[in-house]
Amino acid sequence: MTDLMTLEDIAAMNRCSTRHARDVLVKLAGFPAEAPTSTPRNRLWLRTEVRAFIHRKPAQIPQKRLQAA
Repeated sequence: MTDLMTLEDIAAMNRCSTRHARDVLVKLAGFPAEAPTSTPRNRLWLRTEVRAFIHRKPAQIPQKRLQAA
């Protein structure tokens, strides 16, 4: 197993299409930057960073208390 992932690898990890990975997943806020060896034709990401992003805990949204009228 290599330490770099392609769009196809990211799609397989998320069980989605390559198109969805390219157009949605890698553009999400907080998604890791491309690896230094990445090129426009062969985009690559570090496996450890992508795995950490995918398995992160979702942000907690504070609940507002409803005041009785």
